[in-house]
Amino acid sequence: MDKTVQTNRDNLDMNETIVTFDSKKRLKLVLYGLVITVLAALFAYYIFFVAEKIRLFHGILMFVMSYLGFCFLFAGIKSLFDNDRIGLLLDAEGIRYKGTPIGKKIGIVKWNAIQSLSTGAVHGVNFVFLKLRNPEDYMHDLPPQLQQHVTTNGIVVSDDQLSLDFNELQKLIEEYHQWYSI
Repeated sequence: MDKTVQTNRDNLDMNETIVTFDSKKRLKLVLYGLVITVLAALFAYYIFFVAEKIRLFHGILMFVMSYLGFCFLFAGIKSLFDNDRIGLLLDAEGIRYKGTPIGKKIGIVKWNAIQSLSTGAVHGVNFVFLKLRNPEDYMHDLPPQLQQHVTTNGIVVSDDQLSLDFNELQKLIEEYHQWYSI
């Protein structure tokens, strides 16, 4: 296993696995955000100050995109310097994924609350979908749009910020789910 994946296992049971965030993967996401922000700002500048005919809708759209890009860029830079490096925690109690806002708000999902596991890809990113038996038990602090997402798809876990690849992630989650779900 990777040196950043800390495992504490006895012969008969799996106690806890901690997977840390990978700074290189997070930096790559920040750089993508920077490129998108700069390009949107340049397009907005061109539309308002260089183009012969000003297209208000397109200019405002590019300005809003650059503003949103800046907000995401700021959040990405903040996450790079965050002291909490734990991205995924698997233990006897359940699974906790801190790579998405939904995962942070929901907290620990108990193994017996997971109805099924499945995998899929969305926009080229692989995910493990944790379909919940009673999703309403975990959605108290979520806005309605995210509640619908959790009800429909379950909780998603990806390796895009973690220090292991997708196959290792899928194997770990499946092992823990088989071991601790009753």
